[in-house]
Amino acid sequence: MKYIISLGLVLISLINVRTEGMVFHHGTWAEALALAKETGQLIFVDAYTTWCGPCKLMSAKTFPQKSVGDFYNANFINVKLDMERGEGLQFADTYNVSSYPSLFYIDGEAKLVMKAVGYMEAEKFIEAGKSALKKNDKTALYAKAYDSGKRDFVTVYQYIRALNQAGKPSLKIANEYINAQKDLNTAENLRLIYEAAIESDSRVFDLMVKFKEPLKELFGADKVKNRMLQAGHKTVKKAVEYQSIDLLSAAQAKINTVLPEEKDVFEFTSNLNYYTSTGDAENLYKAMKKMPASAEKDPDLIKSLATAVEKSFNADPKLIGLCEQLLPKVINSSSSIEDQFVLARIYALNQKNDKAYRLIDQLISQAKSKNMDVLAMEQFKSRLNSLN
Repeated sequence: MKYIISLGLVLISLINVRTEGMVFHHGTWAEALALAKETGQLIFVDAYTTWCGPCKLMSAKTFPQKSVGDFYNANFINVKLDMERGEGLQFADTYNVSSYPSLFYIDGEAKLVMKAVGYMEAEKFIEAGKSALKKNDKTALYAKAYDSGKRDFVTVYQYIRALNQAGKPSLKIANEYINAQKDLNTAENLRLIYEAAIESDSRVFDLMVKFKEPLKELFGADKVKNRMLQAGHKTVKKAVEYQSIDLLSAAQAKINTVLPEEKDVFEFTSNLNYYTSTGDAENLYKAMKKMPASAEKDPDLIKSLATAVEKSFNADPKLIGLCEQLLPKVINSSSSIEDQFVLARIYALNQKNDKAYRLIDQLISQAKSKNMDVLAMEQFKSRLNSLN
């Protein structure tokens, strides 16, 4: 089955199908504004210069991260503009750009919604994007139209999208629209199902599973898979909110059924999220002891466990011991300095101060030879010295 939808929406829907980090719009500024007006999305603008160190750092470290790509590609039209050439010159004049990087969030009418300045790591950058979406909350406008009786596809779709971006419930509106449809297997209705399937414990998600193949034709297989995973994690977030182990288990069972190839990673990350958020060290330890072999061999997963333990369970000997057992299997002398620093901190938490000291001493020397910032490592070394 082949569907015909507008070129602009195809470009937006296929974004990030083959890449993990942020995808940037390559058209003109006028085309970006037209897309924003058509889709209702905000434009994110990285206002940079070629000589700006923090700009280069964001491009190298923040923009390529999967979590950043997943969030920004789904919610924004991403644009990079050099403030000293081309269209960047006019942009700098219009929006009074004087610091770099300046991060702008602009709507389809070219109105500035929010601005941030300076280098941001992934988590802070995503939070900035969420703040911009909340500031751009147009749900009241769509609610007024909806309550007045406008129930056409465009109004309902934009209303659901606005609710989702503002972090407000949208399932009631989606279900009301779906219940009135005779044929859900149309391009418009499939797009609405895709937009509305934000929680795995919902009827709309089950419809997404039912129409998975035509949805893949519209959006691409990777995009549909990512949407399903996001819905699963949204249900895990709800499980945390209500402290419901049943919701956690339901989300894991659903992802296991519809995306069995993602089972191991989803189970690991959802358990880590749930038990860390609820402060349940005992059950986190039990869950991590049962982790599949594939997760045990994944450096990113094991580092995320170690980081969570360091932050939330740094007095729990069983979890610290487990991290010390697992980390050396995925981190060695050829790993990045940042990764080895994680291992050094776990050694220290487990009162292996000699091992921590030897490792941090080596890492500081390596970092200095590469002109890296060593302040955090020097501070850590000083704390170790104070314990001796």
